[in-house]
Amino acid sequence: MSQPNDARVLIVGCGTMGSYHLQAVASLAQVREIEVVDPRPEALRLGRERLAETPGRCRSTTVRWLSSVEDAGRGGALCIIATQAQGRSQLLRQVAETLSYTHFLVEKLVAPSVAECEDMVDYSSTRGLSVWVNCQTRAYPFHQRVKARLQPEEPLILNVVGGNLGLATNGIHNADLFAFYDGASRIDGTGSSIDPMLHRTARGQWDLSGTLQGSTEKGSRLTMTYAGDHRLSEQLSISSRSYRCIVDHIQRWAVESEAASGGQWRAIPFGDEMLVSRMTMTFASEIIASGRCDLPALEESLVSHRFILGELQPHFNRLMGKELADAPVT
Repeated sequence: MSQPNDARVLIVGCGTMGSYHLQAVASLAQVREIEVVDPRPEALRLGRERLAETPGRCRSTTVRWLSSVEDAGRGGALCIIATQAQGRSQLLRQVAETLSYTHFLVEKLVAPSVAECEDMVDYSSTRGLSVWVNCQTRAYPFHQRVKARLQPEEPLILNVVGGNLGLATNGIHNADLFAFYDGASRIDGTGSSIDPMLHRTARGQWDLSGTLQGSTEKGSRLTMTYAGDHRLSEQLSISSRSYRCIVDHIQRWAVESEAASGGQWRAIPFGDEMLVSRMTMTFASEIIASGRCDLPALEESLVSHRFILGELQPHFNRLMGKELADAPVT
């Protein structure tokens, strides 16, 4: 890995998410140089604005603003790919082959189809790449704590209820959390009730509201419901024979109970940092220093991506009135 204060980081895509990643990386003393690539002048302008607003920015770090990957330098400690899902796998290949990067952090959804996700896994494995997916929820200390209290042999029930946050956009986080809790290698779809409408996302793609259900070989069950007519925060309910927990991340509120103590509910603190600009600081620092972090590896993320994309693709096809090769998500 890179020596202290000597790392180069490449950020491809500097829109909303990419500019938050930039704020994070610009605050790391380990980083000597950041290269930011985006062909859109307005995206680079947003990056400059966000960089200027960054508290605790390392002033000694050099930032280069580029319009093409071909202009970036060869070799670096970490490449963050924060473009839209369409074309992301090709970008990963290009950066690995032409710039010799081996460590990547990529946004979710990783790719717009199961086949492309699987192809990325095969390519990364063959080339010896280390790739992590920015499904952050499993990395919250709160959920690491819950995982430690669940008995591995016990099935669990995870219910997620919220406003119009998107069965694809937010559902991927909770499907990944479910797989993390259960240790599952696959989630099988067991039913859905999808609202007969498409919802435009902030990044210009589409999402769905309604209910999606799944289960694992162990017998664990997942139900996610997002209402189409409001955007109130989601609540997660985790339940097994020996442990129960309810949490609202946005309201920063949680309670738990354990069978061993009579099932009495008690309040527990939720003080986890959730801002992308702060969490990426931790992930990037750990990857640069040790080649590890608490995000799911690309292969691990296949469990949630196969479930979300596999279950939602037919509904996108039906609502858009055509057979789509790729889901219109990002």
